[in-house]
Amino acid sequence: MEKGDGCCFPIVTMPNLIVILIAIFVIFTIRILFVIHQSRKPHYNLPLKAVNTLIVLGSGGHTAEMINLIRVLQRDRFTPRVYEAASTDNMSLQKAQVLEASIVDQAGPDKLKETAQFM
Repeated sequence: MEKGDGCCFPIVTMPNLIVILIAIFVIFTIRILFVIHQSRKPHYNLPLKAVNTLIVLGSGGHTAEMINLIRVLQRDRFTPRVYEAASTDNMSLQKAQVLEASIVDQAGPDKLKETAQFM
């Protein structure tokens, strides 16, 4: 290191340092503008076709939570619905069957092709 140089890296002279800092600033500015531009675009990640849906029922209030969620689902997108419950949990399956029967009554049997399976 020469006297009065002030830097331990001889390649990093003052003009090179300025160019490096400007390049870093430009890269960060472009990145920020890109992120802002992309965040304004609507995201179309959701599939437009029907999606097979597995609904796991259980005890301890879980069945009631699932029934409440199913009531607000877009029923035409989340079809067919497959309900799964323990072999000892007949009450949960009965509640799901009642819900599916009410869905068929509301929509009409001709509008729903395959709605639900119970296991």
